[in-house]
Amino acid sequence: MRLRRNQFCPIHRSRFCCGREMTPRERRPRQMGVRRIEDPRHPRGYRELRSNAEMRKLMNQKIALQHGKCALCGEKFTDYNDVVPNHISPRGMDGAWRDDHPDNIQAVHWWCNGEKGSTRE
Repeated sequence: MRLRRNQFCPIHRSRFCCGREMTPRERRPRQMGVRRIEDPRHPRGYRELRSNAEMRKLMNQKIALQHGKCALCGEKFTDYNDVVPNHISPRGMDGAWRDDHPDNIQAVHWWCNGEKGSTRE
């Protein structure tokens, strides 16, 4: 019987024994941090794309700057899970212009974001 790649060997209690060859997996690089994309059509001359971790950091800053209130309805946030980023200039309207710059992001409730949809303020 042949052991699978990630299966422990019951004899040696190891994953790297009994003639198994580790097949290299293709790893695609993860987007880390903030990527700046040069775009001459954009008013700033560039756009920013943020990783999930960077977006979370930015959201924490925005919540503090907005004094814990939703930018759309003005109500206080009661649960961190209700807070989502809202693009002032939406991603959906100009997909090629997607921009995660701090000036384009605000913290809002998820239901307020759904009501706003893809409209500009």
